[in-house]
Amino acid sequence: MKNPCLLALLLLASPFAALAQTKSTTTTTTKPTSTTTTTTPAGTQQQVEVTEDLDPETGKVIRRTTRTINVPVGTTTSPASSAGSSSTMDSPATAATDAQVSTFLRKKTTVSTLTTTGLLSAYDLFIERVRNDRQNWKPADWATAANIMSSLNDRYQQLRGSFSLDDKLTIRSQQGEFQALRTAKQISTQVSDKL
Repeated sequence: MKNPCLLALLLLASPFAALAQTKSTTTTTTKPTSTTTTTTPAGTQQQVEVTEDLDPETGKVIRRTTRTINVPVGTTTSPASSAGSSSTMDSPATAATDAQVSTFLRKKTTVSTLTTTGLLSAYDLFIERVRNDRQNWKPADWATAANIMSSLNDRYQQLRGSFSLDDKLTIRSQQGEFQALRTAKQISTQVSDKL
């Protein structure tokens, strides 16, 4: 070391150099806000359509898409897409009470105490009831069925680790069948309302 002063100067300056290199900068950008006013063409009215994607495992809503379209004046809103409020058939499922489950399955059932075999039996009774009675169901009946399915799915989540792969596949197929039947009814209702 030929120049100790230069070394001392470098040692003193290095923290300041490091600080200068790592100095954080904060930039704030503001976006101009604009209000878009949409006008409804003459002879039309706005209608809101809501589409829900359900998780096949839980039967709960994982994505809800809303779009507004213009339809001719006098067109009634379909049950599956009503402006301002969602229909009973589209509302998210909530867990049903044991009394509701028992009434729907036509068998005394306490969901929280179901074992794996009892839950498999409950799913079987559920899907049989849906298959047999769905033709005459109103939106409120479909909502009740969705609530029953939600209760069964909640119990399935608690017991999921104790099911065999075959049992899990059976339950998944029953969950999927219910969603397919429910969606088919919604589409059928929408089409018949527009004819």
